[in-house]
Amino acid sequence: MNSDVAVLGAGFSATAMVINLLENLPPAKTISLVGNRSKYGLGVAYSTKEENHRLNVPAGRMSLYADRPDHLVEWLAASGHGFGKEDFVPRQLFGRYVQQTLATSLQQKDNWARVTFADAEAINCEQLEADCQVFSLSNGEQVQAAHTVFCLGGTPSGLPIAQSAIDPLARSHITINAWADDWLEEIDPDATIFLLGSGLTTVDQVVSLKKQGHRGKIHILSRHGLLPQVHVVPRSDPAEPAFEPGSRTLSEMLQLLRRQARNVHDWRMVIDALRPMTQSVWQELDATERARFFRHANAWWSVHRHRMAPEIADVVHTMRHEGQVSIHSGWLQEIHKSDDHVVATYLDRHSHEMRDIHFDRIVNCTGMEKCSISKVPLLKKMAANGLIAADAQGLGLAVSAKSELLSPEGTPRSNVYAMGPMTVGQFFEIFAVPDIRVQAKKIAGKIALAA
Repeated sequence: MNSDVAVLGAGFSATAMVINLLENLPPAKTISLVGNRSKYGLGVAYSTKEENHRLNVPAGRMSLYADRPDHLVEWLAASGHGFGKEDFVPRQLFGRYVQQTLATSLQQKDNWARVTFADAEAINCEQLEADCQVFSLSNGEQVQAAHTVFCLGGTPSGLPIAQSAIDPLARSHITINAWADDWLEEIDPDATIFLLGSGLTTVDQVVSLKKQGHRGKIHILSRHGLLPQVHVVPRSDPAEPAFEPGSRTLSEMLQLLRRQARNVHDWRMVIDALRPMTQSVWQELDATERARFFRHANAWWSVHRHRMAPEIADVVHTMRHEGQVSIHSGWLQEIHKSDDHVVATYLDRHSHEMRDIHFDRIVNCTGMEKCSISKVPLLKKMAANGLIAADAQGLGLAVSAKSELLSPEGTPRSNVYAMGPMTVGQFFEIFAVPDIRVQAKKIAGKIALAA
């Protein structure tokens, strides 16, 4: 299978890439989309069937197109869905929007590039040259392209303890990936649930448990014990940025943000003011400052930046107020079987004492923040063969500021790009739709100029 562009992946990043390529490539060019066809446009985030799993960004900022901000809102209206630009749309509905937008783009035959689908995964890279990249696929075929874009998404985090700290008798009570396992379908309504992590993945699981009438206790453990903050609707306009990229040290920036937040009526105005420049601020930090940020500030940034929809927050806070949900802060140490329960021992953040949580099922909800090369077979092989490298923080692929893959020596690879969560080390804010759609448009423009 020969093509002008190979897009490796099947989630939102890959779909956004194909849609932008179709709008930018000259006629008669060809695109190969390599990935699990049943998940085109969905990935983990939008594969959910749960109506109560909502976007954490209002519809007015979730268009697929960087230059058409009202595209989703217009689609919702035309499709007869009763959601406006300030509403937090169900994620499954957003997934339908992404898939239908892709289908509409593919139906544009005149003066558009042609897309070929390979319902398979790339499992090895045979060649990675500037003018030719060759990949072996899981179906036995090969794809050869003049340009390649890696859109492989994130990889789920494992439990943050060594395997030796897990009692073999307890393993049947552990769900490693909250999204991959059907644990909700088999759980006893009176079971005690232990959710590891306190971010948006945990919020989704709590809401799902509530919907199916769960009566048992729910324990949540994370290092800081912080739940995501809540959106306010309607939102206030962003404040003026407290600083310019590259003008301050990390400590100075945090001090200025705290001071500004105290002097406005809604702290969200301060966070939202940073959105257009977050990537630029991140790229001005050196490796030492980036490491300091992850050690000391990332948890606080995440809960203020990645917020809950108000209606979802009401559910979680009510369950907490009623005593069904309890939140703990600390570090998981071990998991062992004890009589008819399983016990998790953690080091309490505040008392520095070891504490136990007795439960029936533990569910790993630590998310997909670290997109490790070692968890993707294709990338693992490529790294072993000296074709790619991890970024300095070990979060994903090393890429240039133009999203080009870097060699282990730090040289940009012409015509080979990566986008989405795998580029978090370079761009930091690259998990949300508003960031990915801009990246997709830029990469598509570069490929179109070279095609």
